Amino acid sequence: MENQKTITIPQEFKRLFDLDWREAAVYGGRYSLKSHTIARILLIRARQSKIRVACFREFQNSIADSSHQLLKDLINEFELKDFRVTDNSIINTVNGSDFIFKGLHNNEQSIKSTEGIDIAWIEEAQTVSNTSLEVLTPTVRKPGSQLIYTYNRLLEDDPVHHRLVLEGRPNTLIINVNYDIALKYKMMPDVIRLEMEDDKEKRPALYKHKWLGEPSSSERKIYKDWAIIDEIPHEARLERYGLDFGYSNDPTAIVALYRYNGGFILDEITYQKGLSNKQIADILNTKDKALVIADSAEPKSIDEIMGYGINIQPALKGQGSVNKGIQFVQDQRISITKRSSNIIQEYNKYLWQIDRLDKVINIPEGGFDHTMDAIRYALDTYNNANTGGTIFVPNNEL
Repeated sequence: MENQKTITIPQEFKRLFDLDWREAAVYGGRYSLKSHTIARILLIRARQSKIRVACFREFQNSIADSSHQLLKDLINEFELKDFRVTDNSIINTVNGSDFIFKGLHNNEQSIKSTEGIDIAWIEEAQTVSNTSLEVLTPTVRKPGSQLIYTYNRLLEDDPVHHRLVLEGRPNTLIINVNYDIALKYKMMPDVIRLEMEDDKEKRPALYKHKWLGEPSSSERKIYKDWAIIDEIPHEARLERYGLDFGYSNDPTAIVALYRYNGGFILDEITYQKGLSNKQIADILNTKDKALVIADSAEPKSIDEIMGYGINIQPALKGQGSVNKGIQFVQDQRISITKRSSNIIQEYNKYLWQIDRLDKVINIPEGGFDHTMDAIRYALDTYNNANTGGTIFVPNNEL
């Protein structure tokens, strides 16, 4: 047949086509082809026979947070015309197989009411809580049903790894893969290979965590014990917005800061690349009014946004201001709304750097710091007020 396309599945994943296992832990470092390969396998299995595939994540507030886009891209890439892609589901029009997408956190009733699951795929499983695992596993109860967990280990005590690998469960399949799979099958772009080789030579401790999937110790985690809540209480008072600028490579992050019952509540407003200053101002103009504290490295952007009617000022910076701000945030009682998926992800992955000897050093690791910086900017106004700094106070707070 002309134009027939071949779907490549690395040999290391072939056991996922078998039916003799109940749960599968598929884990490893960056660029180990886990998600792309699982997605391909599930599409193939959904063509072989009628199945229902439930794609879960711990935090999913919209379809954009799910594996929907990855599956859609693969369907288009391989021209799988027997699949019909809707806004929130994927259906095989030949045999009736379907894919559904749901979040696990605080979604117990919806998960329990999901019937007929043949395969559950849990992406970013390192973030899944013990509570969610206890709800999910008995829900996937159809005879012969299977659960696939894909994850990069984050900390030593990740619940999913403890459950499946350290403690163990009956009929569990363990697949540990790293970037060598991508090299073996010539599926790693040169730009990624060069990044990996640079980390291996210059940052061996980071290399082990990032590329070999070794967990970080809990002492590297910068923030701990933040609570996740369903909604912002009616009595909570909007105090500030924190704004961290991005554009091509990094997202612009806007976080709302509320004061409530002696602590602070964080709510994600925006986390998006490519936003102009006008678009940022438009977003803020649709929200309740409050002072915006922005990264002082962008004075022109601050001036332009101010010109659109936004009450905005630069964050105070100086020698040691980052660590000083982090320490102040660490001292606060913090809650995050469950819809704030990017805040939650960065909170879990915001770590101190380690040196070549694996010693923790008090410098934040980059990459998962966009909302974290926005939060620090917003809270820094309280920190500087308490230590004699000068801050601008809007008229409505006098």
